[in-house]
This record gives sequence, C-alpha cells and structure tokens, in this order.
Amino acid sequence: GGNAYIMVGPMSETMSKSKSEGSVPRVAWLQRTAIPENEVAASDDADADPEAPLLGRRNPREEEQRHMRQQARRRCVPKWPLGSSNSAKERECYAPLTDMPSNDPSRGPHFRYEVNDMMRMVYEGNGVRKIARYREKKLVRSGWMSTKIWGTTYLASGYCWVQILMLWLGSGVVAVLVYGILHQVNDKTIASLQTGLRISDTLRTLAAFILGFYLEKTINIWWTLRHDTLQQLMNIVDNMCLRMAIYFPGNSYEDRHARETIMRYGILSLALLFKDAREVDVWSREEAEKAGALNLTDLMEERLLTTREAALLEGMPAKSQMCWVWISSLFTKWCLDGRLPDPLGNQNTMLAYSEQARNAISTILAQLNMQFPLNYSHLIVFFSKLYMIILSVEAGVTFGSSLHHTNYADVISKCFILTIAPILYQGLLEIKEHISNPFRDDITDYSFKMFHARLQNECSAFFKCAMDPPYTTAEDPEPAVLPPQFIERQVNTAMYDFDAR
Repeated sequence: GGNAYIMVGPMSETMSKSKSEGSVPRVAWLQRTAIPENEVAASDDADADPEAPLLGRRNPREEEQRHMRQQARRRCVPKWPLGSSNSAKERECYAPLTDMPSNDPSRGPHFRYEVNDMMRMVYEGNGVRKIARYREKKLVRSGWMSTKIWGTTYLASGYCWVQILMLWLGSGVVAVLVYGILHQVNDKTIASLQTGLRISDTLRTLAAFILGFYLEKTINIWWTLRHDTLQQLMNIVDNMCLRMAIYFPGNSYEDRHARETIMRYGILSLALLFKDAREVDVWSREEAEKAGALNLTDLMEERLLTTREAALLEGMPAKSQMCWVWISSLFTKWCLDGRLPDPLGNQNTMLAYSEQARNAISTILAQLNMQFPLNYSHLIVFFSKLYMIILSVEAGVTFGSSLHHTNYADVISKCFILTIAPILYQGLLEIKEHISNPFRDDITDYSFKMFHARLQNECSAFFKCAMDPPYTTAEDPEPAVLPPQFIERQVNTAMYDFDAR
C-alpha cells in the first residue's frame, strides 16, 4: 500500500520557460511594464463587447485622473450662504471616498450623492432616495427641529395627520352628544364625569408593554440582519477579492478578467438578493415590476450582468444564490486549468466561502419570510388602535362637560394627549412595518447603490495595492506571486496490482 502521485493536465509552456531564457512574464505589471500589443488589442475588443464580463479597464494616467475627479466629487458645498472663502473651506461638507459612485459611464454604480450639514443622502433614480448616514450629534441637540429630518420621518406621512384629524372629529361628535345630554343633570354629576373617566390609563399601560416588546424583537432581528448575515455576505465578497488580488495581480487581460469577474459575481449576488427580498412583499405583478423585482435590465446597464447570464437566470428562483454556484464552478475550472497555487486547498477554501455566502442569503430570506403570528400582530394592533379610540371618546366627554362646568386643565391635557399619543403609537407600528423588510425603497431602507459602491471601491483598492506593493523597486517591479500549480491526485497503489506483469 504505497502512494503514487499523478499530475492531471498538460504542463504549461509558460511554466516550463525561465526568465533567464528571455520569456515574457506571465503578467505585465501596472506602471512598471508595458502591456504587449496583442494583449492590448484583446483587452480593447473585450471592453467594446457588451457581453465581456469586465468592469472596465484603465491605464495609470486614467487612474490618476479618476482619483482627481473622485476627490472633487466627494465634496459638496453647503446650500447656506457663507461669509468668506476661508469660511466656505472650513465648512465644506465631506463624505468617505469609499461611498463615492463610479465616474466611469460604462459601469456602475451610478447615483447622485448629496451631502449637507445634517445627513448624507443617496439618490438612486426613479424618485428613490435613501439615507446613507445622519449626523446624530446634531440630531440630539438642535437637529431634531430641522425640516431635513422631519421630511424623512413618520411625521411627514399623510396618514399620520389624517388619523389625528379623524380622532379629533370623533372627539367633536362625542363632545356635542355629551353637551346635549348633560342639560338634564346637575353640576355634581358633571364634575364627577370629568374626573372619573380614566379608562385609557389602564389600557395605555397594557398597550405600551406589548407594543414595546413587539418592537424590540423586530429591532433585534433587523440589527442581526444587517450586522451578522448581510455583513457576513459582504465580508466574504471582500475576502475572495483580496485573494484574487494576490493570485492575479497583473494588468493582463487574463488577470483582470479573473479578479473582476469574481468581484462582479459577488456584487451581483448582493444585487439579486435585494430583488429576491423585494419579492417577499409584493402582492401583484404590477407591484413586482414597480419594485424592480422581475427586471434585470438595470443590472445589465450597470455591467453587473451580461445578456447570456440574464438569460440563464430567467425564471430561476433564488437568483442571488445561483451566483455562488457560478463562482464555485469558476474556481473549479481554474484549479483544473492550473491557474491557482495550492489548487486543492484553494478549492476547499472557496467552496467554504460559497457555502457560507449561500447560507447567509438563505438566512436573510428566511428572516424576511418569517413573520410574527397573525393573531399576535393583530392583538397588538387592535389594542393600540383601541387605546387611540378611547382617548378620542374621553377627550370628547371632557370637552362636552367643560361647556357646562369649566375645567380647562383637563381640556388642555386631553388635547395634548389626543395629538401626541396617536403619533407615538402609530409611529411605532409604522417603524415596525418598515424595518421588517429593509430591502425595499423606503427612505430609511438599505441602499444597494451604497453597498455596491463600497464593495467595488474596496475591492478595486485591493487590486490596485496588489499590483504595486511598497516593497517593489525599479529593479524588481513585480509583486510576489505564488506559482500556479496543477491538481495532484493521490492514488492508493493497493488498488492496482503492479506485479501482475
């Protein structure tokens, strides 16, 4: 039972040659070595082809110009008038470079990024805007009064004020009825009626308790969704791209194709996750089309998806998970082609990454599809609404009785509670509904454009740093690269009778 090793696949001619024989290096290094003419032609043809799965190609001069444009676009001058140029410079708004949209018209993400003194806002197009970050320090001091904040909260909802108006109208009707009835009773009865009607106090305590617990569980799910499962998915994309930056650090078409394809598939998986998640809360085909859950054209315009890939995904359920099948299969091909060092180890690692990413996607979709039991949700909504209605009735009784026996302290108190309580209770119910699926197009939902920009900017930075690490010199411009290997399969010689001859 000895062991023999069999090499799978033909030996590459490139690997058999040495640099001392004057062979061309496997890759042409950015800013160090010119790209061979045949590679330039092949790359240009691929970039011109809309089916080419590349996210773009730039030379070093274009990279420098793009950096300068990004530095200019990352700043946004405030809209308020400033006294001097020095003051304008000091108060210039700022946003992280990682969040910046693409300056390349041929690839995304494309969006408008607005920065003001209160928040950073992403305008994704088609009237959709998302809050990227708000200034919490200013919010807790004077910013809570800002119209920029009010316009993004429940207070900007028409339903908020319509419901308050309906409660006030109901209270007015009750007040008229009470006023008419109390003509036939004495002042002592009226006084006792004003101070004795306190049904809402008990109901308020009960409704606040069950609603608080209900909202707390939803916020915990939302927090876990963002910082555990969704972040795990994005971390996997970053980790895979970091490996690709080390394994394929060259500027040749093959290296750029390899690393950018993995980055593209990772971001595509996130984009399709948003579409899969939006399908959860659509109830008609019209809603699905409006939410963009069925249309892949936007991903093709952003060069995240080719026409052939879109055709392969047509009619496929759980599209976001299919991207990881493509990634796993592509790594298997590269291992068999001898393009990766330690192919078996890399194969196992990349398959583990793909499994973890698929699990994260599946967990996210399971959390979105799993709701609280209907009878539990209905009970909480019922008691919250009942509390508001009883408040309206109590306020009406107080208003009507006050016309006979003036007690303005109770009237002022009831007016305040009747206005504030519906905002609080209905606002909490609305918040719970909004954060139950944060992949939609509400202003406080997750912004895919922002996630796209962050992932692409981070991964592109990995690729750039790997091309020109600080230890390289003019004499030795090439970064360290492990030599690619073919798969070695271990065969147990006990399976064969070598002495049969």
